[in-house]
Amino acid sequence: MGLDQVALGHITKILESDRPERQKLEQTLRALAKWRSQLIGSTLVARAGTVVQGGPFKGMTYVASTSEGGIVPKLLGVYETALHDVFLRAPEEGYDAILNVGSAEGFYAVGCARLLPEASILAWDVDPVARQKCLDLARLNGVETRIALRERFETQHLNGICGELSATLGRRPKGLLVMDCEGAEFDLLDPKTADFSWLDLVVEVHPGRGRAVKTLAERFESTHSVELRQAKTIVPDLPPWLENLGHLDQLLAVWEWRAVPTPWLVMRPPIGFSRTGSTRSFPSPCGRSLRP
Repeated sequence: MGLDQVALGHITKILESDRPERQKLEQTLRALAKWRSQLIGSTLVARAGTVVQGGPFKGMTYVASTSEGGIVPKLLGVYETALHDVFLRAPEEGYDAILNVGSAEGFYAVGCARLLPEASILAWDVDPVARQKCLDLARLNGVETRIALRERFETQHLNGICGELSATLGRRPKGLLVMDCEGAEFDLLDPKTADFSWLDLVVEVHPGRGRAVKTLAERFESTHSVELRQAKTIVPDLPPWLENLGHLDQLLAVWEWRAVPTPWLVMRPPIGFSRTGSTRSFPSPCGRSLRP
């Protein structure tokens, strides 16, 4: 069944449901927007291939379809622009490890493997389709041997990973944790169960009932500087064929399929707190060893 037929079938179910009329219209609009976004993505891939054209991971060869969300923002290099400076600056930060929880098809895991050739890359996703796409993406970019791909992340893994890195490096490591796990961040990011002080944290927050951004941020205020960043929509210079499609198509091209605002928390330990030479003392490098 083609994309058009799938979209029409989905819209028919919406319109024939007993939902309130406005809800039907809103859901139909979103379904049509995703359909059009996918068509634009397919056209971009057919015309220009799958090499990322801008942003911190410029030059990365991408898969032809994502496990979630639109592909065009990633290929044009405007995906999650609010975080670009974090990754553009990453080579200067001296990260020993990148931990990507909720890795999807591997945009950040593989992107960081290319950007930071000396860093260890660990990626988790509970979706087997996403893990396979991540492996495919790693192979496309020749970094499959550098990414440890795993299924389920548990907070207590952090102490084991830190301990093993400490033993290998002969010093306390520095890591970057990138997390996008659809609300599970409220369960997983608990400083009472693991040592986060060796990590910079970049977390997409999915607020909801009983899940407030402020609550999550407050957990780390004593150990990290906390910065709230909102998602931005940026329309870059576009290929001529896309410029000619009109303004609505240009906006749909860079739309990331967000249904509601999902801000990011960027949290960093103070300088000297988690780096080599810290004036703070720790009872052990990072806690006991625990292999995930």
